[in-house]
Amino acid sequence: MSIPLVSNVGFTEVNSDGNLNNKAGTTTSKLPIQLFKLTGNISGNLTMSNDNAHQKIIIDTNGNTILDPNGSPITNNNPNTTVELKGSGNVQSTLKTFTSSVASASNTGTTTISTADNSTMAITTGDHTFIGTFIDDNRNAHGGIAFGDGNTTVLWPVESFRQVGLLVNETYYNTATTTNLGGVAMTNANRADFGMTFTHAFSEDGTPISGALTGPGGPSSLEGRTSPDPSVNQLYTYNGVAYRYMKWNSVISGVNNGNGGTFNFEMFINAANGQAVMAMTQGRGAFNQIKNVDCKGVTAGRRFTFTNNLAIPCVLSGGEPYSNVTVNAGATAVSNRDSTDGSFNITGTISGNDGSNQPFAILPVNNGSGDISVTSHTGTRSVSAF
Repeated sequence: MSIPLVSNVGFTEVNSDGNLNNKAGTTTSKLPIQLFKLTGNISGNLTMSNDNAHQKIIIDTNGNTILDPNGSPITNNNPNTTVELKGSGNVQSTLKTFTSSVASASNTGTTTISTADNSTMAITTGDHTFIGTFIDDNRNAHGGIAFGDGNTTVLWPVESFRQVGLLVNETYYNTATTTNLGGVAMTNANRADFGMTFTHAFSEDGTPISGALTGPGGPSSLEGRTSPDPSVNQLYTYNGVAYRYMKWNSVISGVNNGNGGTFNFEMFINAANGQAVMAMTQGRGAFNQIKNVDCKGVTAGRRFTFTNNLAIPCVLSGGEPYSNVTVNAGATAVSNRDSTDGSFNITGTISGNDGSNQPFAILPVNNGSGDISVTSHTGTRSVSAF
């Protein structure tokens, strides 16, 4: 309610949040002196818009509070006229949390959090590694992936990369498998945790697991079968590039109809096209299958580094990636994630009072382009953690 007192003073009683110019009304809001008197507690923000007619602006709390749970309780957007705050009512922002999130799993780089005084969250890809799974193929006995019965021509590393025909498993004969194996040097196969088992194509053969193998230093058995280390594990150079060749002697047990005896297994990358070769050297390819394959290797994970630019500590929560982690002012919090997912979702919380017993808040009492004067205000004001 607006009540004119004298010709140059606009008096307005206020009992709710909102724009003070609008509350004063078209005529009163143009007077040079604006006096706003609270007649009740305010939950929210009081905004003073810019008006060149204003020479003096007073907000008298009159013992009432102005508390904003979402931001600053006062916004003075009059850059040329200071709002004078009077009375004993508390004027506070009660906002004590900030949030920041990026949903994209491919996220890397640095996110600046403006609501936390430009604190930052940096996601880097070269500072943390973990052992990731590249191939985890598990199949039932007699339900594996058969080798080819025809010879596939490849460049064989053993004899100066000459062309030979092998019984290649065509399902794994691709560049994706090369990547999973760790490239042409097959670094992920040259590990103790690399493993493979074999099975027969026909259940009537009575041999559900017909062989097993591991990388160097691997376990002595897999799925009940002896799993030897490679018989040959050597690097050969082709056009200046080192290609690994691995061979396991007599590792696959055959059955009848031209498939009797034991067979060697070879693995390397075909230098002609970059595709992975997993091949038998004898027997009937169609009668023999790759059952399970386990391939792991060093993988670039994600490191999350939060830098607190606030003037006070904050507690990070949300579990992605921090759970109740306190970060002092100017300090950092580091969390490593064993995956390539760079998404995050954090909430920061502040608490406590400053040396004058003013409660900390995320935002200041006034967030406008103009100033406020608190010389005549005896209530308790919040203070920004910025």
